[in-house]
Amino acid sequence: MKKIIPVLLISLMAVSVWAAASRDAAPKRISFATVNTTVLTPFEEIFARYKAKTGIDVDIQTMPYEDQYILTRFATKDYPDAFAWDPGTKQYTKFRIEELYNWTNDPLFNKVLPATKQFQTLNNEIYGVPWGGTNGIGVYYNKDVFAKVGVQPPNNYADFLNILTKIKAAGIAPIYEANNTGWPMQCFTLAGWPTYVDPAIGLQGMARLEVNQLDFADIPELQQVFRLYLDLQSGGFFQENYRAGTFEEQCEALATGEAAVVFQIGAVISTMIDMFGKDHVNRTIGYFPLPGTNDKGTACLVPAGQILVPRNASNAQGAVELVRFMTEKENLDLYYQYNTGIPVYQGVQSELMEYMKTIAEYDNNGKAMVNMQNRLSSSLTDLVQILQIMQSDNDVRKAAQTLSDNYKRTGRARALPGF
Repeated sequence: MKKIIPVLLISLMAVSVWAAASRDAAPKRISFATVNTTVLTPFEEIFARYKAKTGIDVDIQTMPYEDQYILTRFATKDYPDAFAWDPGTKQYTKFRIEELYNWTNDPLFNKVLPATKQFQTLNNEIYGVPWGGTNGIGVYYNKDVFAKVGVQPPNNYADFLNILTKIKAAGIAPIYEANNTGWPMQCFTLAGWPTYVDPAIGLQGMARLEVNQLDFADIPELQQVFRLYLDLQSGGFFQENYRAGTFEEQCEALATGEAAVVFQIGAVISTMIDMFGKDHVNRTIGYFPLPGTNDKGTACLVPAGQILVPRNASNAQGAVELVRFMTEKENLDLYYQYNTGIPVYQGVQSELMEYMKTIAEYDNNGKAMVNMQNRLSSSLTDLVQILQIMQSDNDVRKAAQTLSDNYKRTGRARALPGF
């Protein structure tokens, strides 16, 4: 027995050392999941570079763009080592924070632009790495029309109204609205939020909205944005028969100079390119934020996606190192050779359209914020319908209260904290 016990102890120690070494050893293969509509070429080339550097293979797994699919993989512990998914902190709640790798204070965030870093932060912590490009919500305008009437993008909201007045006097529709399509109606409100509401309530106010400690109805600046929209309508700045306007007609009117301005997201650019070609759109269409009372305003961003690493994935630490590699400048530059969008990392090379350069300039100068709908876990349910009713009854207080009631109802349905 005296001889056997030391041998057993040595064997147990050897097994423990081997197990620890196995956990710490670099994996031979890492799995990376992305939706099945993704352009895979840049991933394949980046992962080939990673293998050349480390000897580690990266398996690309494509999956349907359905929450239930990836949630089922979490529920069954069948984690991918890393996966690309929708943007923002809403996803932290969906996949449960305790199951996600914590990226807070990771050096890679030193090169993430401020608006995106803030957007990825929940309670001072970060669990997702931004990936892909951003775009803008705001005022898209026809440069030829502006040149024809001798105006430049406005310096403030009064300047904006003067520009619209000159355009109307020239016999051109100042603004084309797509009320019949519906969803474009919300773009003015979304564009107005970072210019008027964010400066008033700050990050603390957004945090209170997140946990139902602040009512939309109690934010005067939101009602101010609603009122500005109604004033454009009553001032005759929309095209005739604007209630019948469609998105496709809106795109055509802006691209041809039938109208000077639309309130839109980057989707308007893609549709106009399909209609009139990239060269025409790149030369003709510009962007500026909804102006503020005393300044040019703050750009509203459609956020980039993100990469998440399940903390209990079999190769979680290897996936972390892979993501750090993917966000090195040379690899981001490669990604943008195949994908459009405005980079959310500093110093990255991307061939931007002219309107994108303007949005990127605002972002680089700290004058951009991510769309507020993407920043809140509950949703602005029926916003378009609320705006349509507001157009008829002219009641901005009622619109804000209905928005608040719907927001709370959705938060309760989702069992969100504070609701």
